Amino acid sequence: MSLWRPKYFFQGWAFHGSNSIPGYPASHGCARLSNAAIDHLWSSGDAPAGRKVIVY
Repeated sequence: MSLWRPKYFFQGWAFHGSNSIPGYPASHGCARLSNAAIDHLWSSGDAPAGRKVIVY
């Protein structure tokens, strides 16, 4: 599986872009974002390596 611009935050889990964002849980750990949102994270520097990520 190919992920669009992943930013890994724990082992194999990442924020990554997708063309499909369902309105229900459909992940095994990743945080699916729109492609525009992940492009923003990459260009803004708002999610540098080592940034604390809290998932609940």
